[in-house]
This record gives sequence, C-alpha cells and structure tokens, in this order.
Amino acid sequence: MADAAHTTPAADGSTPGLPAPPSPAAAGAPVTSRNRLKTIALGLAVGLVLSDSSIVVLALPDILARYSLDIQQVSWVLTGFNIVLALAAVPVAQLVRRRAPGMLLAVGMAIFAAASLCCAIAPSFEVLLVARGVQAVGGALAVTAGLEILPTTTGSERRAAVIWGTAGALGAAFGPALGGVLTQVFSWEAIFFIQVPAILLALPTLRTKSHSVPMKAGRPHIAANLALLLLSAALTAALFLIVLVLIEGWQMTPIATAIVVSVMPIAAIVGARLLGGVGSLPARAAAGALLLAGGLAGLALLPSPVWWWTLPPQVAIGLGLGMTIGALTDAALHGRSSQAIHGGWTIAARHVGLVLGIVALTPLFTAQLADQQTSVERYGVRLLLDSPLPLSERVAIAGRLGVVVDQANGRIPGLETVFGSAPADLAERSAWQDLHDRLALAIREAATAAAAWPFLAAAGIALLALIPLGLGRRHLDL
Repeated sequence: MADAAHTTPAADGSTPGLPAPPSPAAAGAPVTSRNRLKTIALGLAVGLVLSDSSIVVLALPDILARYSLDIQQVSWVLTGFNIVLALAAVPVAQLVRRRAPGMLLAVGMAIFAAASLCCAIAPSFEVLLVARGVQAVGGALAVTAGLEILPTTTGSERRAAVIWGTAGALGAAFGPALGGVLTQVFSWEAIFFIQVPAILLALPTLRTKSHSVPMKAGRPHIAANLALLLLSAALTAALFLIVLVLIEGWQMTPIATAIVVSVMPIAAIVGARLLGGVGSLPARAAAGALLLAGGLAGLALLPSPVWWWTLPPQVAIGLGLGMTIGALTDAALHGRSSQAIHGGWTIAARHVGLVLGIVALTPLFTAQLADQQTSVERYGVRLLLDSPLPLSERVAIAGRLGVVVDQANGRIPGLETVFGSAPADLAERSAWQDLHDRLALAIREAATAAAAWPFLAAAGIALLALIPLGLGRRHLDL
C-alpha cells in the first residue's frame, strides 16, 4: 500500500482513498445560545463596517464646510473608502483562507477602530482620506473573516450567507440615517468616535476558535456580481444625491433628512420579507431592478421641492433593493470556491459599483448646478428689482448675495447670511419675507432640477443590470 503521506491531494483538499475532512458547516455545528450570540455579534460587525460606505453621506455638508471644499472634493470621503475596500476585498479573502480567520477578524476590527479614531481627530482633509483608506483595509479583513466564521456559529453555509448579505445591505442602507442623527446631535466626528468603544466592547464576543477548511478552486459568479455592480452604482444616486438635495438644496436638518431617507431601508426590509421568495431569482431580480429604476426616475420628476414627494420613489427603490440585493448576494456566494473568496468578489463588485456611481454622477450633478446657478442669479436680480423694499436694503441684500454666490465654490448657496435680521417696519418686513421665501424656493427648485439628469442616468444604470440578469438567468436560479 502506498504511504498516504506521499499521495497527492485532490482539488477539493481531500486525499485520494481517504475521507475528506469535513468543514464546520458541513459537520452541522450545534446552534447553541453562545453561537447565537456570536452570530448576532458577527452580523453587527459586518453591518457596522459596511455602513461606513454610506454613513458619512449626511455628514458631507458639514465636512464640506469644515475643510472649505467643493462637492467633487468632499465626495472622496465616500469614494476613497469604497475604492480601497473594493481593491482589498479579494486579496484579504485569500489571506483569510490561509490563516486563522478568528485572529484576522480581531485584527481587522482593531485596525478599523484605530482608523476610526484617526478620522474623528483628523486635523486636515488629507489625513481624513488616509484614515478612511486604512479603515477600508481593516473593514475588508473583518468582513471576509466574518463570512468565513459564520458557518461555524449558524451550522449552515446558506444561513451564514443570508445573515452576512442582509447585515451588509442593512448597514449600508441605514448608514445615512444613523450618520445624520449623530451629526446633528453631536458632530460629524461623533460618527467615527462612537465606532471605537462599540468595536472594543464587541471584540470579546467576536472571539472564536480558528478552524481549518479545505481549499477549493473556483471562479466568481460573473452574472450576479455584474448585476450587483450596476445596481450599486445606481444606488449611489439614492444614497448620495438625495442627501445633498435635501440638506444643501432644501436646507433640511440632518435629523429631518435622516428620518426622510430611512423610508428606503425600511421599504427594503419589507420588500425582502414579503417579496424575497416570490418567483425565480432571475425574475425577482429583474422586477427589483425595474422598481429601482422607476424609483430613481420618480426622484428625477418630482412635481415640487417638498420632502413628501420623495417618499413614493424611495418606497419603490427600497422594495427593489429588498427583492434584488440579498438574493443576488446569495447567488454570488455559491460556487466551487469558499464563501470567503466569493464574498471578496461580491464586496469588490458592490463597492466598485458605488465608486463608479459617484465618479459618474457627481460631475454631472455639479455641471447641472452651474447651469442652474446662472438662472437663479437672473431670477434673483428680477426679484430684487421688483421688490418694494427701500433701495438701500435691496442693494445691501444684493451685495451679500453676490458674496455668497462667489464663495459657493460649486456648492448650493445658503441664505442664512444674506438677509440678516428682518426690518422693524411691518410693510417692509412683509416684503423682506416674501423676497426671502421666493428666492429660497428658487434655490430649492434649482437644486431639484440639477439632480434630475443624474437621477435619470442612475435609472438607466439600473436598467443595464437587466442584461447580465438575462444572460445569466440559467446560472442564477438556485
């Protein structure tokens, strides 16, 4: 008999003639109360990390003002994180497969926490961007390690995939609302400060024994990942542009904006619950992509710049996400490779999509803003000329308005410093208030019009996802 030590391992890691070593998931790990606690902690860790792809959206106006930036510059707070996360996901997934995932999970979360602290105390925008990149590396390590560990706490690779995909999607969807609340109640730095104690308190719970799983060969699920990439690019408009419109254009507070945009993730949860198992996966994903595109087109065609008109489109977007993202993630995680490797490709696809969406839509939005600024300036001049206010008051307002417009630097100008205090005379105060309200409405309408083409472009990107869904439908139906 040949010595087993000299036999060649098979592609799945087993040795010919010997039984293959079982994976923890295949062995049916008992789902004890301790494992349930670890599963919850792992899900929260994944959600926390991936929420950072969007959590600063509502803080962008404050960051923009803090460092005297324009919209394209401040968008790098989002873009930089997502680029690094996308680039790091597959390499760190390979590392997780070769080293102890439990240890790498702790290392990744520790790096993430340290980088979060650096973000909170960043003395300059450049330091903030570097810290965000380090955050992304630690986050990629933690998220892929978490996917490798989850089957040992859930007893099922399929259940682990569902928990991992759901936690990541909900983290990204609820990120803007959470960031908005923290920004208004405390400051934008609180977004990063609060992550540090949360991670440090969770680390003992996240600690888990290392396990050895056979290496398997395989390739990413191209159709599912390409569809995720395109849908994530379209989602950028829903997460990024709508916040800029509500806060910068419509002058809503971060908390009020957080409440408004929370409609989308709530609708996504409802959509996943009610529609997540209806029909085949390709048909469900296609219907979700159409809903997402329809919702984005609805945001482009708002009849007036008031927040309640955004609710029906947001519901459509949320339902579409609930029908597609979780199911496509589940499909993308199935294959001949380990889930960690597929998870790395899936993270890369989703965050490349977010980056492409920001890179493509932000310049379009700023170009539309520049066009709208000219029309608003002309309209403002007409309002001032027709106003019954005294000439001296109109000249003073015109001078302050000119300064604000000149200093806008690609931003939507605010009126806080333009009008100052209201006149004492009742007739003048009424004219003063009317001028303020009409100019404020013109700015809101201009911001809404500037976002129309980017929203329509995002709707077109969502429709492009129908192509890989159609071409790969045979391989998508699990």
